[in-house]
Amino acid sequence: MRLNDSATIVKQPTYRHFVGKWCNTSVMNEHREGLQKALIVIDMQNGVVEHCVHPKKVTARIQDMVTRARDTGTPVFWVQDERDFARHSSAWQMVDPLEPIDGEHRIFKSYRDAFSGTGLHAALNAANVNHVVVCGAQSDYCVRTAAQRAAAMGLDVTLVRDAHTTGAATFEGQTLTGEQVIAHTNSYFAGLDYPKQEIQLLKAEDVVFSATVSVD
Repeated sequence: MRLNDSATIVKQPTYRHFVGKWCNTSVMNEHREGLQKALIVIDMQNGVVEHCVHPKKVTARIQDMVTRARDTGTPVFWVQDERDFARHSSAWQMVDPLEPIDGEHRIFKSYRDAFSGTGLHAALNAANVNHVVVCGAQSDYCVRTAAQRAAAMGLDVTLVRDAHTTGAATFEGQTLTGEQVIAHTNSYFAGLDYPKQEIQLLKAEDVVFSATVSVD
C-alpha cells in the first residue's frame, strides 16, 4: 500500500459555518446540489475489523461505495489508527480489498476523533466539502465520534447504517452484542439534528454520489 501526501444575491443574508468559512446560506441552499460530498472510510484495518461483526458484508458495501465515489469524482478520505498499530504492520493495513489509490486523502490519527491532530479538517475545507458520508469501524468509537464532530462543525452528515461495524462491549457489568451497539449508534443518528443541516441515516445502496462542480 503506497502512501501519498494529500491533499451574488443581495438581501439580508444569513450565514453558516462551512468547514472553516462563513457562507451565505441563501446562496448555499440555492446551489446545494453543486456542493461537494466526500466519502470517509474510518479504521477499516485488519487489527480493528478482526474484532467486529459481519466484516465481509460491511467491507463489500464500503468497497461498492468507494467504487461509485471514484466513478463520480467524489473525494475519498481514508482514516487509519496509528495509536495501536505500527505503520506498515499487518494490523495497520486496510482489509482486503479496500485500498487507497494515488490522489486519495490519507489521514493518520492517534485519537478516537479523526479530526483531532490531523489534517482532515483542512483537507475537507480545501476540497469545498460540505457533506460527509461516514462508514467504517468501530461504530461506537471512531465512527460515532467522527460523524458527531463533523455535524458539530456544520457539515451535513450521512451515516451509512449498514456499512459500519464493531464488536461486543462490556461496561459496568453490562454486555451488548456488536449488533446491539450498531443498532444503538444508528438510533442515535436517526434522531440527531442541527439547524440548517442535513443529518441522514441511509443504507449503502441508497447513498448517491454525483459529479459536482466547484464552488467559489
